[in-house]
Amino acid sequence: MCRIVLIFLVVLAGISGCAPYDPPLQGDHASQHYQDDLKLCRTSSRKAVQLENEDTLQGWVISPVTGPFAVRADIRKCMQGKGYALEKAGS
Repeated sequence: MCRIVLIFLVVLAGISGCAPYDPPLQGDHASQHYQDDLKLCRTSSRKAVQLENEDTLQGWVISPVTGPFAVRADIRKCMQGKGYALEKAGS
């Protein structure tokens, strides 16, 4: 039973990690400048998290579960570093 739950969680995390993430930031999400910045942040964030997870066996083993969340957080951080502001809750 535990094995089925574990497989389900890994598959679910893998599927959620495949969807392109567009962080909740203020600004025109359709503009070419925003899209270029987002593409750069997605690429650098995936690479950074991948390298961090490959650092240890434990990080590599749990990366299918923790990886997507870490990449999303890193994308938000990268976009904020480029001057984009997070949207206010409820906006």
